[in-house]
Amino acid sequence: MDRRPRGHHGGRYGRLRRRLCRRVCGHAGRARRRGGGRRSGPRPVRRRSQGGRCPVLVSVIIPTRNEQEFVGRCLESIRAQLGSRQDAEVLCVDGLSTDGTREIVVEYAARDPRVRLIDNPGLTPPCALNLGIRHARGRVVLRMDAHAECAPGYVWKNVELLDRTGAECVGGYLKTEPGAPTAVGRAIAAALSSSFGVGGTRSRVGGGREQEADEATFGCWRRDLFDRIGWFDERLTRNQDMEFFCRIRNRGGRIIISPEIQATYFCRHTFTGMREQAFENGRWGPYTLWLAGGGLRPRHLAPLALVLSILGLGVLGVFWRPAWALLAAELLGYLAAGLAMAVAAARKAGASALLIWLSFIQLHVSYGAGSLWGLLTAPLKFGLRPRPPSGSC
Repeated sequence: MDRRPRGHHGGRYGRLRRRLCRRVCGHAGRARRRGGGRRSGPRPVRRRSQGGRCPVLVSVIIPTRNEQEFVGRCLESIRAQLGSRQDAEVLCVDGLSTDGTREIVVEYAARDPRVRLIDNPGLTPPCALNLGIRHARGRVVLRMDAHAECAPGYVWKNVELLDRTGAECVGGYLKTEPGAPTAVGRAIAAALSSSFGVGGTRSRVGGGREQEADEATFGCWRRDLFDRIGWFDERLTRNQDMEFFCRIRNRGGRIIISPEIQATYFCRHTFTGMREQAFENGRWGPYTLWLAGGGLRPRHLAPLALVLSILGLGVLGVFWRPAWALLAAELLGYLAAGLAMAVAAARKAGASALLIWLSFIQLHVSYGAGSLWGLLTAPLKFGLRPRPPSGSC
């Protein structure tokens, strides 16, 4: 006969008491976890143990939307350098593509469990980036563009540079290649690789040394940086990266780029595609200033100054004839400088100098016209200037 005292936690009643205790304690623990203050930005996904799997060091985030032509090459370039390592993951955050992009990613995910597809109902790149960061399990977050391929060692060299320098953001240099091997495509790629074409962006035109810069190619950050200075501004369909880089600099952070880190970007290969992209990029310059109060550098406003000066002198010439001479001098000076830079770029890239020259003109005028349109329409599109979100530039 069992002579243990009634209070002993044995037998059937003891098991019931222990089960009830665990249930009550479990509810209390969950209540305490829910009682914390609300976080700003998207709520991070809880990082669970993967049943003995190697903890994730780096999460590569690729925003995609209708990138059927390029996403496969991008994924191949990343997987090739990961090898058999299990301390990395690749998150394709897709804006509900309709061209077969999703099927390609699903096929890769079926072969490689490190690749995951995440739906982005917000459709835009900043929504994709924030969703990717939310789902990221790595302590390091690295952005990659579906239109790009990374060179061997790209992922791990970013992580090494981040740890070695202690910078808030690191990256490398971007080599621009045509999206198709046509004469126009090669000319556009040469124009986008020229300091005259893109305004001396260090990560685009090279420099040959490790140095501090005002922006990085795509970007690589520690995951906890976003908890400290905020997430990507989802109001900015474009330029969300430039605004984020500005936020880093304004808080005393450093952005370091290294020539050891290389990626290849495949640009538009038709003049129409280039003009449309340049116009949209230009349009979102004033929108970025209007919404976030910063995020741009003087070079981003240079095409707007060119377009405004041409229009201003043209209108002034109606009332003051000497303005026509000033306009002619400006146009001749710009065209001559562009032609000289096109000849130099043609020798370096093996492309047509005439087509590069035409690329310069269309790139600058389209970007400047887009900036002018953005300047005129920002108050109508967004109303009175909104207050920048917490942690904004």
